[in-house]
Amino acid sequence: MILRILAIVAAIAAGALFFMGKGKLAEKQAALQKAEQATQAVQAELAAANERITTLEGNLGNEREALADEKRKLESVRSEMYTARQEVSRTQQQLSEAKKSISDLESTAKRLRADLLRAEQELASASKEAVIAQLNERIAELEKSNATLKESLEDARDRALTRAAGASAASGSMTAGGAYSSNFTPTTSQPLPKANIGPKTTIQTVSPENGIIVLANSAELGLTPGAKIRLIKDLQAIGSIQVVQIKDDLVVANILPGSKTRAMTAGSTVSLLR
Repeated sequence: MILRILAIVAAIAAGALFFMGKGKLAEKQAALQKAEQATQAVQAELAAANERITTLEGNLGNEREALADEKRKLESVRSEMYTARQEVSRTQQQLSEAKKSISDLESTAKRLRADLLRAEQELASASKEAVIAQLNERIAELEKSNATLKESLEDARDRALTRAAGASAASGSMTAGGAYSSNFTPTTSQPLPKANIGPKTTIQTVSPENGIIVLANSAELGLTPGAKIRLIKDLQAIGSIQVVQIKDDLVVANILPGSKTRAMTAGSTVSLLR
């Protein structure tokens, strides 16, 4: 009886243990399933993380390549900047040398202008002195010619008075005696000497601003390019010119310094004095 009771108790205990083990096993299986699900979720997350890591590694590689390209570009820019700085430095040096050369040229130009102005003044002064001396000589000649002309006029007037007196006496003789007396011998009048300065011509155009004068040309003028001539108007020297070109019936000349351009008017007649 005791054995049966013990067997029943053992069976009950075994059943209880069985049911308890089965429940624990179910719990273990549920826990295992949960663990497997968690493992699968973790594996999925790990796979996603691996993919993100791969993507990040690719992006990192691209960024590294871009950074390398930027570094190369930066090095190239630095090299270009260095070359540009050298070019700027060389250009500044050349500019400084050019400024110095320009300053030297300006100084030389100023000195040459001063020398040219002084030479022109000396030339104008020498030309004026020479022209004045020649004009004085010509004035002396004209005064002599004028004196000779006055003497000729005096002689002509005396001869005219003599002829008038003779004619009056002859008229008186004819009135008194009724006949003409042939004692009066007429004298042939002699031509008066003329003061000849030179051939005459007419001023066609004159440009004082440009220093150019144009005269009417003729065969009696006998002008050639390069000839220097003095212009006489109303027995007064009004200036000197130098022939530049001869065109058919025109003479183109330069007005020399010291000339009275106001007296040179278009249409006026002038005489040429060599």
